[in-house]
Amino acid sequence: MSEKQIRLSSAPQPPNRPLKVLSVGLPRTGSYSMCLALSELGYKDVYHCMHTLDNLEHWMFFGEASNRLFPTLQSYNGKGMVAEDWDQLFGPCEAITDIAGPFSESLIRNYPDAKVILCERPFDRWEPSVTQLLKSNFGPVQNFIRDWVEPLTRGKGQTSYVENLQKMLLGWTRSQNVDEAISNLRVIYDRHNDTVKELVPPGNLLLYKLGSGWEPLCEFLGGDVPDVPFPRVNEGSALARTIWKKQVREVKRAAPTIFLYLGGVFIAFLILKFSWIYLGF
Repeated sequence: MSEKQIRLSSAPQPPNRPLKVLSVGLPRTGSYSMCLALSELGYKDVYHCMHTLDNLEHWMFFGEASNRLFPTLQSYNGKGMVAEDWDQLFGPCEAITDIAGPFSESLIRNYPDAKVILCERPFDRWEPSVTQLLKSNFGPVQNFIRDWVEPLTRGKGQTSYVENLQKMLLGWTRSQNVDEAISNLRVIYDRHNDTVKELVPPGNLLLYKLGSGWEPLCEFLGGDVPDVPFPRVNEGSALARTIWKKQVREVKRAAPTIFLYLGGVFIAFLILKFSWIYLGF
């Protein structure tokens, strides 16, 4: 067990279930389509971050997991993650997608009985999409929300969604800033795919090519092919819309405090101006 187990809130949680599937493709390799496909096949509580962007507790969990697993972070503490830690968040899930990519090595080691799916996308198509993902998550809007908006809306002792997301992205790409992250993508892409193939026995691993449809997935998992089309979602556009809506909500939540602060600044300005003009200060 790790030195100090990560704890989520004491709110009632759904019962734990055996984790059956890890879909460990990197970001922008069709993870949301795979999430919907696994749900269609009957897996319960399939995890994807698209569903939890507003759950700050989950992102604080990922921030702490990053501290424990990614040595290039300045906040790295080397504590590692064990199944009991991951179960705090993923206990009810029968499958994990999306976030499983950056944390794949730890998840594969801690859940050796889970079947593993590696969604592969040609690097020359993957790299521009992930470059845009990185730039958008380290851009001026995100940094403004991290430094000015979220401090006004989060509770005492909480770290922000943007702060934890950026920490995870830098840790996963083994970098100190977004430019270094982008320059590391080729190495990260190759290392990730090679590591998954080394860790997982061939009979427990499906190398899934985007666009392959239901047949290879159902054959691997031992299920019948559904009588519906395989889900095809523009993950980048869907995620961008979801993040934009979240940012708008954050700004709206912070607006009363911002206006109160600006009002105070304006009143102080008027007092100083009055003092300068009429009192000669």
